[in-house]
Order: sequence, then C-alpha cells, then structure tokens
Amino acid sequence: MDMFVNLGRTLGLLRELRGKSQARVAREAGIGKSQLSKYENGKELPKLDSLEKVLNALDVGHFEFFYTLYLLDDRAAELARLCEKGQPPSPLLKAHPLLSTSTDQAFTRVFSDLLFLYRQVFEQVVFSGTPSGRGGDDAGVSS
Repeated sequence: MDMFVNLGRTLGLLRELRGKSQARVAREAGIGKSQLSKYENGKELPKLDSLEKVLNALDVGHFEFFYTLYLLDDRAAELARLCEKGQPPSPLLKAHPLLSTSTDQAFTRVFSDLLFLYRQVFEQVVFSGTPSGRGGDDAGVSS
C-alpha cells in the first residue's frame, strides 16, 4: 500500500473535525481552495512546505497528523482484508488482534494522554511564545 494513499483523507478528516471549510483552511494556509481540494481528494500530493502550511492552518502538529494517517491506513487495510474474506466491516475500530483488550485500552489511554500533553506544549510554545503567556525571568518555571 502506498504510504500516502490516505494523506488527503487525513487532511479532510482533520479539517472537518476542526469545523473549518476548505475555503477557510486554504485562505489561512495561503493556497488556493482548488489546490486544497486536490490534496484532500488524493489527486495531488502536497509539497512539504504546502503540507506544513495546511497543518498550521488546521492547528495540527506533525505527531497528530501522522498518527491520524496511520489510523486511517490501518482501518483501510482492515476493511480491505474483511472485503477479501466476504465479511461485513464492523462500524467501530476494534482492538489490535495481537493485543488483549485491556492492553489495547491502556495503550489508547497513554496515547491520548501523550496527545493532550503534546498539544498543550505545542500551544504554549507556538501561540504564547512563553509557557502560560508570562514574560520575565521566571517564564516557564512552575512553582
């Protein structure tokens, strides 16, 4: 499977999850709406600088983007396997077959916590310039 086959679907999903229109994301990224549409529909792969601009417009970090891409690739592969076997796909993602349910749930919790922490740090550094928006010599130092 091509590594980037679901790149456009990932961009579209993340855009929809953030409640943004293609026009708004394109405008904020400094690209044309038709160009973003080509990316989302898989008709064209974005250059790295364009991908970076789109991710910034979506307020999505690299880790979140690539993990979402991984999840979509994994789900697409699962659906393809089920179709080959003639089985109907389940409506929900299942736990990885090599992991017990409790282990999969633990990994899910840990990953969710890591995403939350990553987003907090990213937002502090990018949006405020200093943690908690404080200036001065003690910026970023918690008591």
